[in-house]
Amino acid sequence: MDNKINVCLACDDNYAKYAGVVIASVLYNAASNDELFFYILDGGISDTNKSKILKLKDNKNCEINFVKINEADFEDYKSIKTHDYITVAAYYRLKLPSLLSNIHRVIYFDCDVVVNSSLKDLFFTNMDNYAIAGVRDINKRMLKKHPNYVNSGMLVMDIDNMKNQKLEQKFLNWTRENAQSIYMGDQQIINEVLDGEIKIVPDEWNVQSSNFTNRSSYTSKPKVIHFVARKKPWHWASFSYHRPLYFKYLQLTPWKLDEKELKHWTKDNQIASLIAYVKYRPLFLLRPRFYKAFYSTYLKSFCEKIFSLKNYGNTHKILTFMFIKLKFTKLSFSKRKKENLYYFYKKNNIDITTIPPATGQLRKIQFANIALLKELDYVCKENNLEYWLDGGTLLGAVRHKGFIPWDDDIDTAMPREDYEKIIDAFNKTSRNPDIFAGFVRDKNQNYIIKVQHKKCPHLFVDIFPWDNYGKRLDTVEQLELSKNIKKMRKELQVNTLANLDNDNIKKEIDLFMKNNVLNIKYKDSKGDYVWGIDYNHPWKNWFTHWEVKNPLSYIEFEGDKYPCINKPEDFLRRLYGNFMDYPPKIGLGHSMYAHYSDEENTIINKLIESIGYGDKK
Repeated sequence: MDNKINVCLACDDNYAKYAGVVIASVLYNAASNDELFFYILDGGISDTNKSKILKLKDNKNCEINFVKINEADFEDYKSIKTHDYITVAAYYRLKLPSLLSNIHRVIYFDCDVVVNSSLKDLFFTNMDNYAIAGVRDINKRMLKKHPNYVNSGMLVMDIDNMKNQKLEQKFLNWTRENAQSIYMGDQQIINEVLDGEIKIVPDEWNVQSSNFTNRSSYTSKPKVIHFVARKKPWHWASFSYHRPLYFKYLQLTPWKLDEKELKHWTKDNQIASLIAYVKYRPLFLLRPRFYKAFYSTYLKSFCEKIFSLKNYGNTHKILTFMFIKLKFTKLSFSKRKKENLYYFYKKNNIDITTIPPATGQLRKIQFANIALLKELDYVCKENNLEYWLDGGTLLGAVRHKGFIPWDDDIDTAMPREDYEKIIDAFNKTSRNPDIFAGFVRDKNQNYIIKVQHKKCPHLFVDIFPWDNYGKRLDTVEQLELSKNIKKMRKELQVNTLANLDNDNIKKEIDLFMKNNVLNIKYKDSKGDYVWGIDYNHPWKNWFTHWEVKNPLSYIEFEGDKYPCINKPEDFLRRLYGNFMDYPPKIGLGHSMYAHYSDEENTIINKLIESIGYGDKK
C-alpha cells in the first residue's frame, strides 16, 4: 500500500497561524513511514506567513504546496450568510475537483482542528464508492432530517468520484437555487446535495469540542479534535476540554508563545474558562450528561491511575496501581522466553561465542537491516564521510562476527561534522528511494538520525553523534563529567526539549554541547570523544580516548567488512564489563513477535534478496 497521505486546508492570512497548528499536529503524530503532502488553498496568505508555514517541514520531512485561489470563481458563494467568523475560504472545498485535479483522494480539515493520531487509517478508509466520508454532526435537529448529516470540518474526499458525480457543479447549482435559505454554509450545501449518501466514520476522527457535554466531546481517544464553538482556543475564556492540546501544538510552530504568554493562555485562562462555562450552563450540575462527560474525561483516567492493566506492545503489560506503573512480561511471552534456546545456553554455561545465530522472523529482520547498513556504507563512501559500528552491533561483530543472536537493530556512530551531512548525502546519492536518513524524536526527547525504510517502520539503523571534547581526561575525570552531563541532560529533557519543535531541539542541543559540555578552552584535536546529548545513553562513562577510536579499521560482520574503531575491546569493556559473558538479562527484541503486513513481508524479502542473502534465510 502506498503511504502517501494528502491533506488540504483553506485559509487567508488571518488564519495562516491556525493552519500552521493543524500541520504541526499532523506532523507530530505521523507514523515514521507516513509520506505527507499538504495542499493549502491560498486565499491571500502573506509571504511572511508562507515562510513560517514552510518552516514546519523541519518537524518532519513533508511537502507543502500553496494553491492560489481565483476569488472570481467564488462570486456565487460570497453572499451566503452564515456565522460572522466564516469567510469565503470555507467554500473552497466545494471546488476541490478543479483545484486539486491531479490527486485522487484528500483529507480536508478546517483550521480550527488539531490532529492527535497518524492519519493513515483515516486516509485509506474503505469509501465503499462514496465520494465523501465524514463524522456525524452534533446538531440533533439536522440529524433528524439527515441521519448521515456530517460535520464538514473533517472530510475524506474522493476526488475521482466527485468528478464522476459532477459534485462541483451540483454544489454550485444548489447554492444558486437556495441562496436565501442557506444558514449553515458549505456544510449545509454538501449534506443537502448528497442527501445522506455519505460514508460515516467513527466520532474519534472529528471530536466536535464546543462545550463539555457534547456527544463527541468526551470520546475516549480522540484522533481529531475540532473546536466548533464560536470561541476558539485562541480566544479568551474558551471552555473546550481539549484546549490544552491546541497550545501543545502551537508550541511546535514559528508562532509559539514565550513562557509568560503560554502561562497567560493556559493556566490563567483556565480560571476564566471555568467562570465562563458556569455562566453558559448555570444548571450544569443538574444535567445527567454532565456526569457522563465528567466520568469519561476526568474520573475514568483518574481511576486508571489507581488501578489498570493494559497491553504494552506484543510482549508486555503495564500494571498501574496507586499511580505506580509496573511493566511485566505477558505469560505467553514468558513461556516463549523460557523455551528460548538462549536461556538454555546460558543456564548450561555454553560458550557464548559458539551459540548459533537467530532464526525465523528475527533473522529476516536482521538481514533486512543489513540492506540499510549497506546503503549507509555506500552513501558514506560516495561522500567521503566517516562512520563505524557502535554499541550492540560492535559487540556482536567482536563476539559473534555478526548480530548478537537476540538483537534486532543496528547501532552506528559518526563524528559530529559528518553526522551533520548524512541526511543531504542520502538525498543526493542513495540508490534506493525508499531508504533515507532522517531525524527521529521519541517520547524521551531523544533526537537522533536513523536510516529508515519509508514503507517498513520496523527497519532502521541508529546513528549516534560523537563530539571531540577538546581535552584528554583520566578515568576519574571522565566519570565525574559524565555524571554532570547526564544530570544536565535530564534537566534539559524535562524543562526544555519537551516544549520545543524538532528544529529548535537540534539548535538547543548544538548550543548546549558548545556552552556546557565541550571544552572550548583547549581544542585539542586528539582530545577525548564524548557522546552528544542528542541521546540519553545509559552508560556511566560517556567519554572515549582518541586512540581508542583512531585510526579506524575494519571488522567482519555477517560475512562482510565494515568500519570499526581502533580498539573495540577497550571500548566494549568500558560499556559492558566482561562482554564475552552472557548479560544478566537477555532482552529478546519485539521484532521476533511483531506482526508484519503482507506488504512489509514482501519489502523485507526483497531487501534480503537485493544484498544476496536470500539463500541464508
